[in-house]
Amino acid sequence: MGFTAGSIIYRQLLTEIDMETGFIGIGQMGRRMSKRILEAGYSLTVCDLNKEAASPLLEMGARWADTPAEVAASCRVVISSLPAPQDVEGVVYGEKGLKAGWKEGDIYIDMSTNSPSVIRKIAREAGSMGVAVLDAPVSGGTKAAETGNLVIMVGGDRSSLERVRAVLETMGQKVVLVGDAGCGNIAKLVNNLIALTCNSITAESFVLGVKAGIDPKTLWDIITESTGNNWCLQQYFDSVFKGNFEPGFKVSLAYKDIGLALELGKEYEIASSIGLAVQEDLRGTIEAGHADKGVDAVILPREKASGVQVRLPE
Repeated sequence: MGFTAGSIIYRQLLTEIDMETGFIGIGQMGRRMSKRILEAGYSLTVCDLNKEAASPLLEMGARWADTPAEVAASCRVVISSLPAPQDVEGVVYGEKGLKAGWKEGDIYIDMSTNSPSVIRKIAREAGSMGVAVLDAPVSGGTKAAETGNLVIMVGGDRSSLERVRAVLETMGQKVVLVGDAGCGNIAKLVNNLIALTCNSITAESFVLGVKAGIDPKTLWDIITESTGNNWCLQQYFDSVFKGNFEPGFKVSLAYKDIGLALELGKEYEIASSIGLAVQEDLRGTIEAGHADKGVDAVILPREKASGVQVRLPE
């Protein structure tokens, strides 16, 4: 089926997209992202394992679907934001999954941090049904999700992206096509490999600096104006300095992401000794009981071992 600008079919599909969008996965990111879509005026159908998680959205006018198949049957565009590749596969292929409700001309957008090989397999099989697949993982965390300022990295064909760009732009103004299906997740895994490495070395360095006698605020002031500045450090005023490790991005999810990045490295025969060290750091943080805390909690085992805390006075 062709989608030529100005054609009747193209206009009809755009109208259908504007009318109904589905969202599966109402977690820390998903509830904020889906809220942005709803507030932008789109008619939204939501689905999650926990209906209570969707209660605020339902109160705002979203509709509920019991299964992914129901979402696909009623929506031309379906978005998912899920914890892990196996969750995405379950939503697509499971009993009453998306595949059971897909229609020719539908678009499926997976915004999870996923395995490129998994999303490529889904894209191939969906394509045989006339369904376009975009992988569109995001960066920016819960703050950017709340304000609609996420960076969205898209893998897939340009024509499908343009059909849903307006929906994606409710969640992030920077929507970048980075290649074919799977490339969105390659970009995200590269980003997270860098970010999680910064997170671990920042924690290690601040514990060292404070243990050696420098005030953490003084250290922060110096480094944020120097070559050691990084995004993770910039978040310390809201997290580490306050002892606030409420999850925006959980340690357990960071551990999953670093594993996916290392798997990608093996696939392309790229050694990652630094990535392996970060994986061990995250594993140790999980073993210390911090799996469900925010990723900045990698500093907690170091603080305990060193006998110092990197905090600012109340």
